[in-house]
Amino acid sequence: MATLLRSSRSIRPSIATGSRNASNVFLQLPSTYRAFHPSPKPQFLDAAMTATHTLFEGLHSATGLPWAATIPLAALTIRTLFVLPISIYSRRSNQKQAQLSPLIAAWQHNLQKETMQKVGHLGPQAAQSEMLKKLRAKRKEIYGRWDCSQWKGFLPIVQLPIWLVAIETIRKMCGTRTGLLGMIAERFSSDAGEKIPDIVGGVSFGIEESFAAEGALWFQDLLVPDPQLILPFALSGVIFLNLGGRGANQSRWQKRLTTSLKIVALAIGPLTLQIPSGMLLYWISSTSFAYIQARILDKVMPVKPPVVPCKPRRYLPNGQVMNAENSDPKR
Repeated sequence: MATLLRSSRSIRPSIATGSRNASNVFLQLPSTYRAFHPSPKPQFLDAAMTATHTLFEGLHSATGLPWAATIPLAALTIRTLFVLPISIYSRRSNQKQAQLSPLIAAWQHNLQKETMQKVGHLGPQAAQSEMLKKLRAKRKEIYGRWDCSQWKGFLPIVQLPIWLVAIETIRKMCGTRTGLLGMIAERFSSDAGEKIPDIVGGVSFGIEESFAAEGALWFQDLLVPDPQLILPFALSGVIFLNLGGRGANQSRWQKRLTTSLKIVALAIGPLTLQIPSGMLLYWISSTSFAYIQARILDKVMPVKPPVVPCKPRRYLPNGQVMNAENSDPKR
């Protein structure tokens, strides 16, 4: 037993010595050893905001207009240079899709007959599912052949990050420490000190002090919220108008989405009461120009409603063609 105790005592120092030697080995690494560490994330947002700030400052200096007029002018410039070309490209794709609707309707009739012959014995649900699968594949093939793929209809979504960069730039120039979502969330926070942190902290510009003296009408100070509470509810009305001006040829899910967005538009006013007037002015201007551009495109590049296929003729037992007048069997 004594021998075992002596051996254990002799092992412990050796283990400690080995661990110290191992640590010394790692500390004495050669100079060519590379220590890998996570690289900093690219500052794309900072660069985009800096470029947007340069645009704002350039328009303000070149025109000599006050900020109350420069901000709407900047909104028009951004929408014309970046958003309008995307909208035109997407509108052309929608026009081609509308022109191809008769061809797709003809293929639907043929695919329905072909599917019923092959899998009609499996039941109507299986036949309908198979027919829709073939129709989606054929529609994708036709749209791809005519360079009007369905994904091009979603290109206007690109304007969302463009708008976010611009509104974040205005927010920085107004000197607010929290983002747009943070300012809205403060209205529902029980602790006024708990704020959503600013995710953009590396930009090279800060508060624009001239905002305080270059307002207009009742909002002379663009750094503070609208004292008359007119701008928040004007924003709500403009967004609601923009949603209400959409065409009536919408699918069921599009109508539901539009209704949901209208409800959100009505809530925008109360949610933005504490947002600086400069941010609201840009938001109202951008939304108003979006509405005007959409109406102009509707006039210049209208998307015609799809052609409804003709219904096959149905004959009565006496050989007459069934129509609206004699479709009632009681007559």
